Amino acid sequence: MKLRSLTPLLVVLMAPIVGCTKDDNKNTSTSDGSGGGAWAVGEDATMVRLNPAGDVWYYPLEIEGDLLAIACKGQETGMAVGEDGVVLRTDDSGESWTQIDVGTRARLRSVIFSGTTPAYIAGDGIVLRSDDDGRSFTPVPDAEGDFTAVTTTAKGTLAWLTTASGQIWQLDGETLTPVFTTSEGPLSGIAATPDGGSVVAVGAGGLVLRSDDGGAKWASVTTPTSRDLHAVRISRTADLVVAVGAAGVVLRLDDELGASAEELLEPGLALRALHLSIDGHGHAVGDHGVVVHSNDAGLAWEALDLGLEEALFGLDDLHGEAHL
Repeated sequence: MKLRSLTPLLVVLMAPIVGCTKDDNKNTSTSDGSGGGAWAVGEDATMVRLNPAGDVWYYPLEIEGDLLAIACKGQETGMAVGEDGVVLRTDDSGESWTQIDVGTRARLRSVIFSGTTPAYIAGDGIVLRSDDDGRSFTPVPDAEGDFTAVTTTAKGTLAWLTTASGQIWQLDGETLTPVFTTSEGPLSGIAATPDGGSVVAVGAGGLVLRSDDGGAKWASVTTPTSRDLHAVRISRTADLVVAVGAAGVVLRLDDELGASAEELLEPGLALRALHLSIDGHGHAVGDHGVVVHSNDAGLAWEALDLGLEEALFGLDDLHGEAHL
């Protein structure tokens, strides 16, 4: 795995309003749906977007506090969540953002769309479910715990969540059930295949937990790293898992190439979020505005200098194709 510095990207500063202009070509995916761009959120309401051509836009949002996660659906819809119960939604590829009142001031840490109408938000002591594609949300009963991440299937009928106390919960409709508990520390990331057949969660000390029967049984996976892992992706065929974490570690569990781990950053820094498209394009982001890019599903990485100092916590891409 190689990390190479790039010439700084062209920076295009936006006017001090929420959103963009229609004349700007900010599509983060090419017309055939392939990846190459990214949309990240982070500290002090930071929002930054880059397209495959290397152009960068900063969004001066009129809110305060950290944005902790972002999720996109198709090429027009996106949703960002964060501190103080903030939920922002766009349906015009970021030209404008609307703040949705979801009835909570909790710290919201994770958001995800399904391929149909359900969508989910998870945070400290709260889980929110939407049945209208994220336009409105209702709280899920008996959501006990500080939820750190949520994932769902393509149909959105099932969801799985991780907690800071090391639990994995399954959500089926409005029924939230704990399905696994580890004593090895907090869990911070989770991902599922589109059919929900395989689910993987990551956490402290290089912990990887995996289920290949739809979340019924879980097993710990031996990995070549002891670094804390913060985010994870699994391929639709379940033959590749990629996770990122402390010291910029990139962990790959590849059925063909085996397990590998390489650290891209200094020990005091971390990669906090990861996005990989089905074609292998993707990014990881983290502390002090770190952004790295891969064209081969995380085998090699390039550093992108966006001139940011704020930590980036959430990442996604406006895309026409599925994730990795």
